[in-house]
Amino acid sequence: MNRLFAAVLISLVLAGCATQPETPPPPVPAGTLCDSGTATIDDSFIGARRGACTMLGPTAFELSIVREDDAVRNPSPWYAFRVTSDEAVSITLDYGDWKHRYVPKLSRDGSSFELVPDAWVSQADENSLSLNIPAGSNQLLISAQQLLTPEDYEVWLRRLAERTEASLTIAGRSVADLPVYKVESGAEQSELIFMTGRQHPPEVSGAVAMMAFLNTVYGDSDLARQFRERFHLVSLPLMNPDGVIAGHWRHNLGQTDLNRDWGPFTQPETRIVKDLLDEFDDDGKSVEAFVDFHSTGENLVYLQAEPTDPEGFSAIWLARAQKRLRTTEGLDYAFDTEPRPSSETANGKNYMYKRYGIPSVTYEVGDETTDHDATVAAAIFAEEFMRLALERL
Repeated sequence: MNRLFAAVLISLVLAGCATQPETPPPPVPAGTLCDSGTATIDDSFIGARRGACTMLGPTAFELSIVREDDAVRNPSPWYAFRVTSDEAVSITLDYGDWKHRYVPKLSRDGSSFELVPDAWVSQADENSLSLNIPAGSNQLLISAQQLLTPEDYEVWLRRLAERTEASLTIAGRSVADLPVYKVESGAEQSELIFMTGRQHPPEVSGAVAMMAFLNTVYGDSDLARQFRERFHLVSLPLMNPDGVIAGHWRHNLGQTDLNRDWGPFTQPETRIVKDLLDEFDDDGKSVEAFVDFHSTGENLVYLQAEPTDPEGFSAIWLARAQKRLRTTEGLDYAFDTEPRPSSETANGKNYMYKRYGIPSVTYEVGDETTDHDATVAAAIFAEEFMRLALERL
């Protein structure tokens, strides 16, 4: 799948960069510069992360890719750096004890991304990756996934609010005092659907899916309008803006996995969730379903092994979506479902089920699922969710 085509789809999801964010963009992180005189590597931009840079020669470098803090346990080595050289350049990414996860992407303009050509890549072992960039490439941005920054989110969300009845407000602020936005509609309705996303910074494919899901829910179809007329919809699409900006593998700036903090609510980002849920309860809202968007090694949906109210909702929804996905021309989106019993793990799915007994799912998109497939599939999931919600909730 050509990532340039995927970038076109993402630009449609973002709905036009003519809309500028109203919140001043966060400062560019203080980066480092590795300059041999013939080639340079730097990480002084939003979303960049690497570790130390060692010059092995005029055009040969080793980058130590390091986690943000010692508490990180999830193997998600994130990297993003800019290479400038007219000569051929060799770069080795050293993950230390961590395993390689993300196939590298490249951008020539900082916004459109494509897969790095196979001929550029040689992997010495599972803990390192070598890139051989040919002469004449000039300046490239290399990253684990395409960059989707808080500024991109704000442009998209403001555009979404401009063209629909949805409101866009600041639900609260992160550790670094950045806004955590809430998009909402149907506040006068008593039945409520709650959605969250991007708790883990590298999980960009899940973010692409959530954008497409919400674009479908806030679309012009009769189904979408009927759905919005009946339900109060509340979404937090970017819960961890600090981690995205800093290029974290997993955590917020409080050295915490936000999707293990539902219940303790020790972090300002998760306390936003608690405050919202308490407000819903105080207002007599009936929380009917919860969807949390993530990424992992494959397309996968976690759901309850126990009965929910209504019973079997998630299984029926996913079966209907599966049927359509299999017959949609030009789409390659197989997915698995994994019913799991409720546990003491303090993630969103467990917390929402324990608190309300509702259908509560973790919607995982494969790391290397193309933007086209993630977007088309999410629209189908959204349509089938809305249709079943109108029937069964």
